[in-house]
Amino acid sequence: MATMLPRHITCPLSLFLFVLIEFPVANAMLVKDMHAFCKETNDVNFCLKYIGTDKRILAARDLNDVLLIAFSQCKIQVTNAAKQINKVRHKFSGPIGKERINICEGNYGLASAMFQEAYEMGQQKMLAYRAHLTAQVGVDLVHVLNEEFVTLSQMAHGGMASIPKPSSS
Repeated sequence: MATMLPRHITCPLSLFLFVLIEFPVANAMLVKDMHAFCKETNDVNFCLKYIGTDKRILAARDLNDVLLIAFSQCKIQVTNAAKQINKVRHKFSGPIGKERINICEGNYGLASAMFQEAYEMGQQKMLAYRAHLTAQVGVDLVHVLNEEFVTLSQMAHGGMASIPKPSSS
């Protein structure tokens, strides 16, 4: 589940930035418009499930508000993924495993902070581009975490001979 996080965060976020820059003002997002909007993303299911069902979407005044919802949902997803660390911590008693767990905790905290900062910058509409850049740092950290989580999963299951490379889409 956590290994799918980066793909879910990256695609909608990139599209949201493009739409935000190209079409910064719109009327309130209607449900049918949200459905059409999500169909244009690379991950329709994530967009519909997390962005489209967010209670704030009905009050979104413009696409910047939709971007803020996306940042917020990314932070929530990272927080939920970070909670998985405690579920697997007991499987790693050696120094390498403990070090990797500590790295994951630190990077999850940093990614969460980046999405929070992006959200706060995005509230100031003139900083929308900087907000995206900050969120992209969070996305990049999630990619690193995805690779680390795959490695940890392999270690927990007794081998590291054939670690699958995470998809970049």
